[in-house]
Amino acid sequence: MRKIMAVWDEDWLYAERLADFANEQGRIPFRALAFQTPEQLRVYGAKHSIEILLAGEEADREELRTVQARHVIYLGEERRASSGRLPSVYKYQNAEKLLREVMASYGGEGWGESVSIAGRGKLLGVYSPLGRCGKTALALTLAQIWKQEEKTLLISLEDCSGLGELTGEKHEECLSDLLYGYSHGEENCWEKLGAFVYAWGNVDYIPPVRYPEDLEGVRAGELAEFLEDLTAESGYGVIVADLGQSGRQAAEILEACDGVYMPVLDDWISRAKVKEFEEYLRSSGRDGVADKLEKVKLPLSGRIYSGENYPEQLLWGELGDFVRSLVRGGREREGE
Repeated sequence: MRKIMAVWDEDWLYAERLADFANEQGRIPFRALAFQTPEQLRVYGAKHSIEILLAGEEADREELRTVQARHVIYLGEERRASSGRLPSVYKYQNAEKLLREVMASYGGEGWGESVSIAGRGKLLGVYSPLGRCGKTALALTLAQIWKQEEKTLLISLEDCSGLGELTGEKHEECLSDLLYGYSHGEENCWEKLGAFVYAWGNVDYIPPVRYPEDLEGVRAGELAEFLEDLTAESGYGVIVADLGQSGRQAAEILEACDGVYMPVLDDWISRAKVKEFEEYLRSSGRDGVADKLEKVKLPLSGRIYSGENYPEQLLWGELGDFVRSLVRGGREREGE
């Protein structure tokens, strides 16, 4: 049963719209409810457990103390609003960003129990020893198509993915921060995952590392464990991981995946690189990884995709048709 996030503000329409947005996005493990009056909120709180209360800054502090809520976060009228010792977020900012800040402020115990209720998800990797073969476009398209049936998250382990430039988004939190908290055993690491999740079109994603060095200091085994825990604890049904090239250490990360799509090319040098990688897997005893690999020759289109609606162009273009067929074939094989 999902926990409750209550929203109360003097502007009832604002509270209702914020609650509706939170429920539609599905990126927080709460059911959001809006209340028109403090009395309604108090009556509800007397009979039900409220995990988070988002309250308008104008709310009477003494009155709020009568509401049984584990965590109170104020909706401030100014960007640097001060609400005493209680946390506050700016209410008039983008709703998605507001919810990320709420998740960052939230330190609730037991959230992992809520987000893990559906069990472990599926981890799909996109990897190739080749460059310029369409890995990023494939991962982005896979995430969109899987999202039509499952709650799906895209994550990139490329050191220079270009996502910041492509999305035009300034990422305040990114994979660097999440990995740091995870590697240092930060309590409630997964409980605050919503603070790291952004949206590009209809794709949920965690921004890549801030600096390439942030990945260089992490062993392949640690990244594999991180991805396995993310798949188990995030509440997402499917995680699509763009693994970039990753060098030879990719094999250990690929072992954590349930399936791996490997874009290939037909030219002589590309075939040689793929063959060398396959020989490495055999000689290192990683036959299990080789069994997970599905080589794909992506359709080559002369059309150049770009702009804010780039994800949609991929989804409804030639690559989208190809990936839909690819995913459908995989599902049919699973059902055999």
